[in-house]
Amino acid sequence: MSTRGKADEQDLPGQIEALLDEGETLLWWDKLSDKSLIGGFGKILMFFTLLVNLAILVLVFAPSLLPASGSMGWLMIPLLIVDGICLLFILLYFAFGLMTGGLNAITDQRVLVADVHRNRIVRYMRLDSLSSIRIRQEGRGRGSITFFRDESEDMPASAAQPRRLSLAGVRHLDRVLDLLREQTDALDDPAKEN
Repeated sequence: MSTRGKADEQDLPGQIEALLDEGETLLWWDKLSDKSLIGGFGKILMFFTLLVNLAILVLVFAPSLLPASGSMGWLMIPLLIVDGICLLFILLYFAFGLMTGGLNAITDQRVLVADVHRNRIVRYMRLDSLSSIRIRQEGRGRGSITFFRDESEDMPASAAQPRRLSLAGVRHLDRVLDLLREQTDALDDPAKEN
């Protein structure tokens, strides 16, 4: 990681705290896992797109170098279609990462997903409104935590305050669960899924 990247990461807690309400304390934060971005498929997709682009370059320049390869020109249209689709998915891959904010956080009052690039909290759920928490362990100390709340008349569900909020690919899951047990009684061990 570059020196600038390390400095930016060290500054993240301060950026998150700047988004919090007055008197709210940041207890935990983590970057959004690669697994939550199209299942970590982005690197494979980029490599495949690079191969398709190399094949297109070969088809563009090969006829002038090898006269016998002129009959392979029909491959150009399907390759261009596949390339366009791959580039669209790559754009969606990065756009999805930005839309979901990039950071999961837990404070003494709520659990939230924040976008520090846009300086806003994308989604949040108050800890005192939780009805249950479901955990799915994924191995290597990772797991997913899904928070549920009941919709009430004074707190209807919205894009910013959903009825269900999921933190996928959470590192050091056991530590995060211990922290949640200190903050809320909604963590129900029978709801745990392995």
